[in-house]
Amino acid sequence: MSTHDSLLELADTLIQENGYQGFSYADLAAGLGIRKASIHYHFPTKTDLGIAYCERKETRLLQMEEKLMEVRPGKARLEAYMEAFAYCAQKGQMCGVHAMLSDSNLFEPPLQEAVSQLAQTDLRIIADVLRTGRESGELTFSGEPADLAIIITCAVKGALMLNRVPPHDACERAKKAVERLLCFM
Repeated sequence: MSTHDSLLELADTLIQENGYQGFSYADLAAGLGIRKASIHYHFPTKTDLGIAYCERKETRLLQMEEKLMEVRPGKARLEAYMEAFAYCAQKGQMCGVHAMLSDSNLFEPPLQEAVSQLAQTDLRIIADVLRTGRESGELTFSGEPADLAIIITCAVKGALMLNRVPPHDACERAKKAVERLLCFM
């Protein structure tokens, strides 16, 4: 893996564990055993790193969306969406998108735009999952899929944060609540 990719991979871990403001170039340097000057070569500023991180996350979200579209619409697709975040829950991590959102008011405008775009992509994906689920007849809910997408996103991503504290069951409880909300029974 290239230094550039290794930096983004480590930044992903650090953002999901501590938030964007919770790490520095010194942490990246120590984690990879390189000098900070090497980081500045790839990302002159932390804003540059943040924008590259958002671009990488956007690509991963779009890849996740492609995989989701291969799953039968309805319950199975929604479960696959929620399951995509199980790895974060097992590691006690937050969603990288929402970890970035929590600090976004402190960012320079270009990074704020990148984070906003990332969040909009995430919301669009879950709204499409809900829309196709309702069209299949497997998901029943009133209102617009885009509005319910906000609720589900908050439930799933908020549960990842709550899952970090005992009894560490917020993700499973949120999943069951979403199932009840959408008449899975």
